[in-house]
Amino acid sequence: MADINLTRSHSLGLADGRDAVEGVAQQLEDDLGVRYEWEEDTLYFDGQGADGHIDVQEESVQIAINLSTFLQPLRGRVKTEAEGYLDRHFSG
Repeated sequence: MADINLTRSHSLGLADGRDAVEGVAQQLEDDLGVRYEWEEDTLYFDGQGADGHIDVQEESVQIAINLSTFLQPLRGRVKTEAEGYLDRHFSG
């Protein structure tokens, strides 16, 4: 089970939802070296200290993040950042 699990409903549809996730994944890759790949409508990511996936559906998006032991003390901060991302890009 993931350390952080978040779900949000949205009205973007599948294509625009994927675009929103792709944009953030590219930014994380550029800024932090996070590697990612798509398998159908799920983006899998792996970076220093965290990995997980983002499942994009027609009317919702789900994020699951696994944190290394090193990042466990920052769990609250990582969760807050992920919630902020969801609220900015998938509200509604």
